[in-house]
Amino acid sequence: MSFFAANSESPDKAQEWRQRLGLAREPRWDEVRQHLAPLPENDGVYIHSPEWKDTYTKRNWEHPNPVGVVGMLPPVKDVDVETAHRTAVKIWTTWQWDKTWGWDFPWMAMAAARTGEPKIAVDALLMDSLHNRYDQRGVNVGGGPGGYLPGNGGLLYAVAMMAAGWDGAPIVNAPGFPADGSWTVKWEGLKKAP
Repeated sequence: MSFFAANSESPDKAQEWRQRLGLAREPRWDEVRQHLAPLPENDGVYIHSPEWKDTYTKRNWEHPNPVGVVGMLPPVKDVDVETAHRTAVKIWTTWQWDKTWGWDFPWMAMAAARTGEPKIAVDALLMDSLHNRYDQRGVNVGGGPGGYLPGNGGLLYAVAMMAAGWDGAPIVNAPGFPADGSWTVKWEGLKKAP
């Protein structure tokens, strides 16, 4: 079911950048990375934190942070494919979307696309919610008064990723969109997301 391959290198990106600059690895960073706690889970899904087992009941509002394990950034090797999929589906079905912010909809779309749920990805971007609206100029107004640019940036990145794909995506046109004939997606000049 998974559309992503765990990336074992991303947690060490800062070390890689240091080495590109001709600097030595920072030993303390390696030590911290080796001793990080595992991603918190409960009942087969990722949760906000180990003590928040009520993530999907009392805390299912504001930002749907557990989708971050497979959202905009590629997942790291510690992310379990099936747990990430169950997490994306559970967030989609239990979250109070009327209480979220404008960039949460594209974030959900990216996680849904990466976990093999392209219909959810599109539905998240098109959801009719107070915080998922755009004014006549195309500016997201989902974070309060005035424009909410993270919503705009998230939408652009999500649609580009869903069209061009990402590392580990199926080798098909527009892997983040449903392949049931309901969408015809044409794009050019985009690069795959990591």
